[in-house]
Amino acid sequence: MKPKISLAGDLGSGKSTVSDILIKELGAEYYSTGSIVRSIAEKRGMTVTELNVYMETHPEIDHEIDDGLVALADVDKFLIIDSRMAWHFTAGTFKVYMSTDIETSALRIMNANRAGEHASTLEKTIAQTRARRESEKKRYKEQYGVDIKDLSNYDFVIDTTVATPREVADSIISAFGEWQIDNSFRCALISPERLNYPDDEADTELVESLATSLELGLGAPEVTVFERDGEFYLEKGYETALAHSFNMDRFIPARLIPALETDGKKYVKMKNSL
Repeated sequence: MKPKISLAGDLGSGKSTVSDILIKELGAEYYSTGSIVRSIAEKRGMTVTELNVYMETHPEIDHEIDDGLVALADVDKFLIIDSRMAWHFTAGTFKVYMSTDIETSALRIMNANRAGEHASTLEKTIAQTRARRESEKKRYKEQYGVDIKDLSNYDFVIDTTVATPREVADSIISAFGEWQIDNSFRCALISPERLNYPDDEADTELVESLATSLELGLGAPEVTVFERDGEFYLEKGYETALAHSFNMDRFIPARLIPALETDGKKYVKMKNSL
């Protein structure tokens, strides 16, 4: 059976654009549930957001889409499956989640100018995007008992907020190769700009030493992060994360852990003034 890659992710995370690159590079075929949902919304005279709310009480629409995803497991084709739920329904896929901060998501949705998917202003589009995210999360939780935002469901998580589609696609291809060798492969790539760092003093000498080690390909202590409400927080590996930032690396490789409480602990963005 030929391999399959399932792509889930935040709205506006670039799944369609990245899928185009993956299809060409890997010689795969494309399957998208997003285009099916947009078609259903158009036929019913609804926006996609309105359809998502409607689907909360009309599960038959989801079930029709899901039956098709289940059947893909027995299709002997190399597929790129752009779908919120393929990781759950299509057995044996390399499960990828593409994450993007809410403002970037809204900007991309507005720039794409898809009918019914954005509002007249950025602020309203952010609110609409957030509402759609919550609607989908609620619907899938109620219908299937799964949390599509639980990033532990996925083999590979990549932050697409500042990375180019080419960088994202190349990273997915590389990770897919690792996964084909070892199906226990798990990794997250988080942009330094996206990460919330503990508001602590860094060991400057250690950061500079680790930066050199990384440049030489010698590695550094592990970075662990957790996600809460669309934000990534650094749990361990502070100096390693700063070393990646010091080297102007596009991504910080990290291991995702279950979400922790952040109450009382101060975090800041891009604390790298060394």
